[in-house]
Amino acid sequence: MAYIYTQFQDTREWHDLISEWKDAPQALEHVLSYNGNIDHDIFLGKRTTQEIFWVQLQPFLYSRGYNLRPRYHPDWLPSWRNHTKPIQTLDEFEDSLAHIGTFMDATRISDGSKVVIKIVQTRRKEIPIAQCLSSPEAMSDPRNHTIPIFDILPLPNDDSEALMIMPQVLHFDPPGLPFTRLGEFHEAVKQYIEGLEFMHQHRISHRDACYFNLMMDISKVIPKGLHFMRPETHDGVTFGVEWKKRWSVRPVKYYYIDFGLSEHYPLDAPYETITGLNGQDRTVPEHLLTSPYDPFKADVYQLGNVILHVVETYDGLDSFLPLGTAMTRTNPDDRPSPSEALKMLKRFNWWVLRRRVRQKEFSLQEQPRLRFLGGDR
Repeated sequence: MAYIYTQFQDTREWHDLISEWKDAPQALEHVLSYNGNIDHDIFLGKRTTQEIFWVQLQPFLYSRGYNLRPRYHPDWLPSWRNHTKPIQTLDEFEDSLAHIGTFMDATRISDGSKVVIKIVQTRRKEIPIAQCLSSPEAMSDPRNHTIPIFDILPLPNDDSEALMIMPQVLHFDPPGLPFTRLGEFHEAVKQYIEGLEFMHQHRISHRDACYFNLMMDISKVIPKGLHFMRPETHDGVTFGVEWKKRWSVRPVKYYYIDFGLSEHYPLDAPYETITGLNGQDRTVPEHLLTSPYDPFKADVYQLGNVILHVVETYDGLDSFLPLGTAMTRTNPDDRPSPSEALKMLKRFNWWVLRRRVRQKEFSLQEQPRLRFLGGDR
């Protein structure tokens, strides 16, 4: 215990903690006797450099209508500090969940909705493309299935980065929340293809229309919402999530996210072809060539590969194989346009859409955990 004390006693923060929490060393020693792996800094209320960045932004964000979790308020003190019973773990304290990465969750003060804040570089094209896709005119088009942008806030005293604020959404095929009817997957595929049709009509190529950039709105599927840092819970503490089958609450909204690689080609000029690797999918045939290629047709391939992947992990989705196969043809000119792909989807009748499907056992083990908007730049 002496080592632990010495490790922190020279820092101003440690002295502040000791003056405010005189039993901190004894409390930490007690917790370590039950759980030797507990993070000392987190227990003592020490926030990382990344977290301090958000702590400093909290007053600014609050003034703009967004409230961070209590942990990121400047005057925060650990809630377990005044706990009347001996502490064995911090799992029961929501404010022990430390943040890592360039995304942060918050609450929109006006309506209490959960949002995600992403740090974006102002020199990149992501901001103008996202603004274009979230304009009132663009949002009025029912084919627009790109994530709506609530706000873009320039960082105070830093014009190189800005904060992009979006609704909190969930990956479209998370473990524990599988598709249960063919029509549920049909609804998702239809919206994603419509989204490509919409973007391409506006001369925007996503260039990363891949598995981890496809999300869904959970407001009807999981009415209580999910905790951003611990999505196996509603509140960050109590494990277990109540959810409804998508078929019972349809229609469910699906979204594209992440326009960090996207390109916008002016309507009055021919779009330029590009070269090189793009996005998560490294199997796009054009990416292996040194010659320029059509980015719109590469988008079709990427989404087609997602369809094939999901079909492979479910029993009962084989009827989507012709669509996925057509969208992933080696020759880009042989792939259907989004409009043609939508026509292929019209062949599914009502009785087919009602069929039950089942996720294969191996995919339940291999899939990533519930995933929110997240990840590092």
